Amino acid sequence: MTIHSPGRRLRWWILLILLLILGLMLRLVLTGSEGGSPAGPPPKIERPPSHYLLSEEKRALIEVLEGFIADLQTPTHLSGAERIATLNRSLNRSAAILEPASQIALGSTAVFKFPLRRMAEELSELDPEALQKVSKHFTERGYRNGGESWTFDPLEEVLYQLAFHDLDYIQPVHAMQIMACEVKGDREPIRTLLERQNAGDYTKADTVRQFFTGNTSTRSGWRQMRRALTVLDPTALRGCTWAELGYGTGQIFEAVREVVGPSGVVIGVEIGPGYEALVDRISRRHALAWGEIKLVRGELDDCRLPAESVDIVHEAGIHVGVGTPETLERETIPWLKSVKKALRPGGIMVLDDCGYPSLEGLRRVMARAGFEELKVVDLSVAGTPATQPDFVAAFRKPVGGARTLPGP
Repeated sequence: MTIHSPGRRLRWWILLILLLILGLMLRLVLTGSEGGSPAGPPPKIERPPSHYLLSEEKRALIEVLEGFIADLQTPTHLSGAERIATLNRSLNRSAAILEPASQIALGSTAVFKFPLRRMAEELSELDPEALQKVSKHFTERGYRNGGESWTFDPLEEVLYQLAFHDLDYIQPVHAMQIMACEVKGDREPIRTLLERQNAGDYTKADTVRQFFTGNTSTRSGWRQMRRALTVLDPTALRGCTWAELGYGTGQIFEAVREVVGPSGVVIGVEIGPGYEALVDRISRRHALAWGEIKLVRGELDDCRLPAESVDIVHEAGIHVGVGTPETLERETIPWLKSVKKALRPGGIMVLDDCGYPSLEGLRRVMARAGFEELKVVDLSVAGTPATQPDFVAAFRKPVGGARTLPGP
C-alpha cells in the first residue's frame, strides 16, 4: 500500500500552477509581438455578415429566372408557340409570387424588374393578347404593382437598354445569368460568362453585375448622398472637389453635382476600363444631370489621384478594412495612404459600408493610415443586430496649418 505525503502533493500542485502561469505569460508575449499594438492582441479578421440570406420570394423568383434561362439555352430553338408558352409560364408564376408579397418583400425583390420587363416586352411583341391575360399585374414595362422601387428612373432605363437591347454590349441571356449569380451571392461564375463572349475586357463582368445590385438608380444615389450629409456640412461643399471611389454605374453623380454645384469638380475612381466604357455608353444614350465627370483608373493599392487635389473622398460599399492582415498591409493601407495624400489638408474621407467592417475595425485601419476621426453617425434602425450596426463615418486628413475644409 502506497502512502502519499501531503507535503509532496502540495509541491506538485504549486509546480502545476507555476507552469500554467508561465504558459499564459508566454502566450501574451507572443500575441503582443505581432500586428497592432505591442500590448494588445493581433487585429481580428472581419467576417462578412450574412448578406445573402434569401427570402422565400427571392428564392422563388430565382427559380423562375433560372428556368427561363434554361429554356433560352435549349439545343433547338423554341417555336413561336413554345416561346409564348414559356413567357406566359414565367410571368404568371412571378405574379403568383409577387401578388401576396409585403411591401418590404417587394422592395427587396425589385432587382427582378429587369428580366421580368424583358419577358413582358417579348410576350407583348409575340402575342399582345397573351400579355393581356396577365395584364392585371404586367405591362410591357414589367410588373406594375410593386411601387416606386419597381419603376425605372432615367439611369435605370439606360442600364436596362444596355443589358437587354444592346447586343454589342452583352447578350440578354448572359445578363440574366449574371443577375442570377449576383442575387444568390455566387460571383465565381460571372467572369466565365463574360469570357465566353471573348469580351477581352473582363471588368465588364463586374460592370454588368453592378446593374443588379439593387443600388443602381439615381434614387439610390440620393440615398447615399443623404447619408453622407449626416457627417458633412452641405454649406461647405459648394465649389469643392469631390472624388467618388468605386462609382460603379454612376448612380451618385447627379446628387454630387447638385451638392457641389456647377463650379465644383466631380471625379470618379474605379479599377479597370469596363467602368469607363460604361460611363461613355451611358452618357451617349441619355443626357443625365451629371455635368462634366473626370474619370480616373485606380489600382488596388493606389487611388491614382494627384496629391492634394480633392476636398472630399466618398465611398459606399467598398468595405474598407475588411480582409486578412496580409491583405490590409499589402493593399488597403497603401491605398488609404494614397487617398490621404490626394486630400487637401483638412480634407475629409466619408465611409459608408453599413457597419461592415465594425467601427472598431474601421477605426483601427484608418488610424494605421494616418487619418483622424471626425464624426460617426449611427443610422441603425430598431431591430438591427448589434453585430451589424449601420453607421456612416468621417475621417479627416490632419490639417498641418494649411487650408481646412470646414467639418460638420
